[in-house]
Amino acid sequence: MNHITESQFTNRFCSLILGKGDLPKKQDDLHILLFSATLGLEPGRQYTEKELNDILQAWSTSFGGSFYLDHVTLRRFLSDAGYIQRDAAGIAYRLAETIPLYTFDSSIKGLDLGEVLENAKREREERKQQYLKSAKKE
Repeated sequence: MNHITESQFTNRFCSLILGKGDLPKKQDDLHILLFSATLGLEPGRQYTEKELNDILQAWSTSFGGSFYLDHVTLRRFLSDAGYIQRDAAGIAYRLAETIPLYTFDSSIKGLDLGEVLENAKREREERKQQYLKSAKKE
């Protein structure tokens, strides 16, 4: 079983979102992306399809655009990967208690992904400015 630390999660999540690439082919990266979409879900709570779609739509709007990942496709990926489970009648969903193949630091649940991404953008811009400043001196 692979374990993803908070540091690994934030670094890869930011790289994936800011990289504006295709859906990740590496399994670790794909699972980091999928897990990030579940952070807004409460353990033990049942969601109607509409409630789940609203949450996943918000994630897709904020983070999934560069992957062309709409809420319906995202819901299917999450279900297929075992992150969410649908009841037998197909009308309610809930967050899976365990995720096959991966574990994540519990501290990740408390992250504000928007803030994490803004910090990464700010750090990238600072590095860029430092590089440009040092390049002018040469």
